[in-house]
Amino acid sequence: MSRHAATFRPPAPADLFGRERELAAARDLFSSSRLVTLTGPGGVGKTSLAAAMSNSLDRAFREGAWFVELGAQRSSDTIAETVAKALGLSAQPTVDAEEQLRRHVAGRSMLLVLDNCEHVLPGCRRLVSSLLTASSELRVLTTSREPLRIRGERVITVRPLSVPPKHREVTVGELRDYPAVAMLEARAKAVNDQFEITERETSAVAELVARLDGMPLAIELAAARLRSLPVNELLDRINDRFELLNRGDPTATPHHHSLDALVRWSYDLCSPDEQLLWARLAAFSGSPDLSGIQAVCGFEPLEGTKLLDALDGLVSKSILLPELTRGEMRYRLLETLREFAVERARGSEDHAHARSAHVEYYRAWATQTARSFFGPGQVDSIQRLESDFTNLELAFSGLLQDPGRSRDALELASSLRFYWISGHLRDGRRWLEKALATDATESLERGNALWAAASVAALHGELPIAQGFLRRAGEIARSVNDPRLAAHIATWTGQTALTSGDLEAAREALEAAYKGHTDLSDAEGLLMTLFMLGFVRSALGDHQGVSDACREAISLSESLGETWGRSYALWALAFDAWTRQALDIAGELAKQSLELKRDSRDGLGTALVINLMAGIALDNRDPKKAAKLLGVVAALWTLLDTETRAFGPVLASRYEAITRAAQDRLGEDAFQRFYEIGRRLEPGPQMHLALGCADTAEREQAGAVPPSDLLTRREREVASLLAEGLSNRAIAAKLVLSPRTVEVHVEHILGKLGFRSRTEAGVWAAQALQGKE
Repeated sequence: MSRHAATFRPPAPADLFGRERELAAARDLFSSSRLVTLTGPGGVGKTSLAAAMSNSLDRAFREGAWFVELGAQRSSDTIAETVAKALGLSAQPTVDAEEQLRRHVAGRSMLLVLDNCEHVLPGCRRLVSSLLTASSELRVLTTSREPLRIRGERVITVRPLSVPPKHREVTVGELRDYPAVAMLEARAKAVNDQFEITERETSAVAELVARLDGMPLAIELAAARLRSLPVNELLDRINDRFELLNRGDPTATPHHHSLDALVRWSYDLCSPDEQLLWARLAAFSGSPDLSGIQAVCGFEPLEGTKLLDALDGLVSKSILLPELTRGEMRYRLLETLREFAVERARGSEDHAHARSAHVEYYRAWATQTARSFFGPGQVDSIQRLESDFTNLELAFSGLLQDPGRSRDALELASSLRFYWISGHLRDGRRWLEKALATDATESLERGNALWAAASVAALHGELPIAQGFLRRAGEIARSVNDPRLAAHIATWTGQTALTSGDLEAAREALEAAYKGHTDLSDAEGLLMTLFMLGFVRSALGDHQGVSDACREAISLSESLGETWGRSYALWALAFDAWTRQALDIAGELAKQSLELKRDSRDGLGTALVINLMAGIALDNRDPKKAAKLLGVVAALWTLLDTETRAFGPVLASRYEAITRAAQDRLGEDAFQRFYEIGRRLEPGPQMHLALGCADTAEREQAGAVPPSDLLTRREREVASLLAEGLSNRAIAAKLVLSPRTVEVHVEHILGKLGFRSRTEAGVWAAQALQGKE
């Protein structure tokens, strides 16, 4: 999994356009400071520079660099939750997000990049202060229009790109040496491959980038106009506009003269329909798809082809940026342009209509998705939930703010239950708790939200919380006399009994749930219940019962065209086959399960299957593969913020025994080396390893984690000096470290690479690290 949590691709070094000095400055500052902030006006390129810095510094930290985009954040109160989610953590019901982050960063060598902090500055200031206190090895890079003003903070002011001097003629070659011109030319060529700066245009180009004050966002927008306008005409139009705006606001900074003028000018170049659509698009967050735009923005007078024409116009003017995501076209409105639209639309009846349509569209879509989840469009639904999550969250916020729609808020939160339990537990906990706090009336919607909240708590192994939710849900089920609600409560009552280790109680509850779901022909309930029932029967030694339950689930799944429930039924069958030592059958069933889970992006289920595969590999006399798979599982559990124990003592005890047996067979050092290789694999190689694509896995593994890459930069420095035969004290003196610190580094090197002595490590380093430092 990429450690860059942003949704955009960080820029390549070639796109820095003269920012190398700031990049070097950041590296130097981090040697003496733990917090560096990039400041500057909006549109100056802070985000691109921060992304380049995180790429450059990634390998300097043992846990790498993590990039968190806060541009769509709406409140300081949820900064910790947003950062935790971006770092791949799931909620612990008894620990708030800030405390969980403190525990996560403690002892970790990592760089945390927080981008666009200015509009949530209090929350960022509070969180950064807390995290820096919790970890001496953490470094934080923030971008903001103003500093965080935390003790020890070092500030780098990001200035506009260098432009040619005024009133001096330069050649084309000299002109291109200025970063602002280089950027303008690169961006113009991207939209018009015929664009070329000639000697006749040097003065116009020089004046154009000067009038834009070298602001990267302004250059981006201006370059888009060069698709259809010559440089001289573009310059004339910008000059007229800037002079007018300068007279209107003499107190504004020159940078904002340029940026505001260009945005307003871009707005004025739009047709009335395009301007109206731009304003309505402010109702969204993130990148909506066409159906969302049509539903939210397609009311009078933008209906039918008029909407599509306006959309095409905004794309052609680079107001909207089309993005192809998993084969689906989405449309991104830059945050600066969204803020401009919000300011223009604020308080208008049209904007209120768009906001209302936005809330209703995403509420209805989520509700329908939950009802039809167990069908042929399941994988697409999960992918769209991920792509549209920020819009769903914005709609949920709108429902919470409307006292008359508290039941809709409960329904929306519980409609995303499959998303929550596939690996988004933190978000699920937060949503469900907020929804439950808004409406205490006994209703069917509240009952469904309670058992959904119980499922989230149960998957953290938080039994008292889960059982409390189920008790309250049971009271509502009896009050409203709803058999479907009662059957779902029985399913999760069985799961919590399994987590507690009471197998007989689990079987009794699940069999009751099975009868209830069967009577109602509830496919969701049946598929969720049958694989759990099969697992419980396996734990009780009823192997025929396992087969009966899981084969029924597979048959139902195939008839519905879904894969989520089928993958769990296959896992339960594989687990039972493994316990009977039918290893060939277990291996084949586990592979089938994992292939389905890969498509459905079910993180929790993936971890369970790979853990089972480690046991199968061990029993097939391949402890090295078992150790690697156990490393993969450890990485997944860390991302999901739960563990095997959350699924009950039967599973936990068997899976923990795999680790002990692999350690015994390999020896602790060798086990740790293979375990670490698995823990550091990216998702693609993880799957290849688990699915038995040995050649591919080894190639990707070799490319992704060569032994030297298991070491941090500092550890490679220490290893290189070991190769020279230096003692710990001599290494400490050379690197200006304490002898104890060097000793710790040496211990880490030996553990990661599986060596038993300093001599072995030195011999390896002399060969492997030659020329790398």
